[in-house]
Amino acid sequence: MGRPIRVALVGCGRIARVHRSYLEGLATVALAGAWDSDASARDAFANETGIRVFATLEELLETGGPDVAHILTPPLTHAPLAMKLLEAGVNVLVEKPFASTTADADRVLAVAQRCGRWVTADHNRWFDPVVQQAAQMLAGGQLGKLVGVEVFQGAEIGEREARGHWSTNLPGGSLHNLASHALYLMRRFAGPVRDLRVIARVGPGDALEEVRLVAMGEQAPASVTLSVRTRPFTNRLTLYGTEATVEVNLNNMTLVERRPRQLPKLLNKVWPNLSEASQLLTATVRNAVAFAVGRQRFYPGIGAHLRVLYEQVAVGNPPPVTAAEARDVVAWYDEILTQCGIGASTYPTAVPA
Repeated sequence: MGRPIRVALVGCGRIARVHRSYLEGLATVALAGAWDSDASARDAFANETGIRVFATLEELLETGGPDVAHILTPPLTHAPLAMKLLEAGVNVLVEKPFASTTADADRVLAVAQRCGRWVTADHNRWFDPVVQQAAQMLAGGQLGKLVGVEVFQGAEIGEREARGHWSTNLPGGSLHNLASHALYLMRRFAGPVRDLRVIARVGPGDALEEVRLVAMGEQAPASVTLSVRTRPFTNRLTLYGTEATVEVNLNNMTLVERRPRQLPKLLNKVWPNLSEASQLLTATVRNAVAFAVGRQRFYPGIGAHLRVLYEQVAVGNPPPVTAAEARDVVAWYDEILTQCGIGASTYPTAVPA
């Protein structure tokens, strides 16, 4: 473009602070300003960050002149905000979940195509270093042929959710805010899904409590568990190969490789435990040092995603997360709701204040 890419933040909550901290480290990006419908959130963000905030979205568009906007608001506002920004000629990154329904996602994609702008989703865990390590091991043949993918997405519903946090009003309840992570990881490794089957426990108010999903992907079969009941809550990804298996702990940012060894029977009982303990200890020390010296921060996948995104678009390439991928994830969540007897279409689409 010959100049920095001007990026606006739409939403001034907690995740906006994460995006801002990573964007400020990118030489190809300049922050164009921020907006939130809540005046107190705007004021707090401006006082904390020094970034210019605008009273209205229209003012941000007219005065800030963004090339790209990051939509960092509650999910029910994602589709209407994305369409408004795209129609104003702005490219859009949407925080997960991309949209509340497949119909909303399709409307966003149609507007993007009509306006000649790109739209993408922040599928940040794909860019976490440990997930990238697992992907590289698979691509390099270290696991052999992929024969299965397993994702476990836990969630700890805290006091704010119990008091009526916005996530409790999403289709299926608070799990809607997190299910995207498990579904896009499934898609990245198992490929687009041809068949998807669901069993679930549905709680009061049509809130999903436990979901077990099995699917046949183009690359491998996959299973996904979504849970708000397990303690401690767990976030794991496991890739099963014909030669080795890797298990990624997404909470602790560790990766454990399990590989068969030709050892005496007694050693075969002991060696796997020693190997796993050694891998976990090494990763724990490495992570602690990285945090201590500032090489690693919370939400590292967001930082890596934004770096790759703006490297790509700066030279005219498409975003690394495609609109089709973002749409698939929404459609699969809709299918979960359908098989659970929860009609996503009964939930109104909110419009931004």
